[in-house]
Amino acid sequence: MQTSTIQTGSFQTFLNEAGTAHGTSILLLHGSGPGANAMSNWQFALPFLADTYHCLAPDIAGFGLSQHNAPPSSTREWIDIWVQQQIDLLDAKGIEQAHIVGNSMGGGVTLHLLNRHPDRFKKAVLMGPVGAPFEPTVGLTKGWEFYKDPSQEALEYLITKFLYDPSLLGDDIANIAAQRFNNVMKDEIRVQFEAMFSGGTKMGIDAFVLSDDELNNIPHHMLVTHAREDFFIPLNNAYHLIERIPNAQLHVFDHCGHWIQIEKKKAFNNLTKLFFDGFLDD
Repeated sequence: MQTSTIQTGSFQTFLNEAGTAHGTSILLLHGSGPGANAMSNWQFALPFLADTYHCLAPDIAGFGLSQHNAPPSSTREWIDIWVQQQIDLLDAKGIEQAHIVGNSMGGGVTLHLLNRHPDRFKKAVLMGPVGAPFEPTVGLTKGWEFYKDPSQEALEYLITKFLYDPSLLGDDIANIAAQRFNNVMKDEIRVQFEAMFSGGTKMGIDAFVLSDDELNNIPHHMLVTHAREDFFIPLNNAYHLIERIPNAQLHVFDHCGHWIQIEKKKAFNNLTKLFFDGFLDD
């Protein structure tokens, strides 16, 4: 795996890249949450998919090492930045078309990319995505409004709730929370995250929603994955999407939380590869 920093518009994007440069490309977009970045989401999927594909996993603007120079104050404006960032990244890498994988917030960005730039993408995989209308859950509210009362304990609670079975991480949860907390309390990181969801969780959710007509007009073959016990994004989101996107299919993971790519990594990785390889087609 290689890392690099690439100019995307007015700011630089930190990129994790793996696989053969001559293979079909996959763009992997991570979720949100305090301290989130590309490798916190794709530490298992990236090396697995890189055996066959050319994989790009950027830190989305405002997360990780992709810090935006002038953060806007509304989620809708951030979505515009996130969408354009991915197009600028593909252009910088000379990639005309790619598969795409979007997790949670990254799933919402993926839907907007497919809506606005359909010709730049082949197939799409979504994981517990936003993009459908729903009332704020306790989990998402605690995540997107974390800085109203930030603490290491609150961060540890969120990490625990990402999993159906927190014992999978054992004693690492406290260590992960401690490491992340030191990072998320840096002023330059805090100010960007607070700006993303300054209107509150409900306004942030609504900003990602695409209309029925927009969803109906997404032509891409899509695999929507969701966890039955997701504490952050309701399973009904997945049904809302597959009922409107013409070429979408759904896989529901049981006994699994929001971090499908961690908790069910082997099943998720293999299912994703089978989908991109064409084995789930008609």
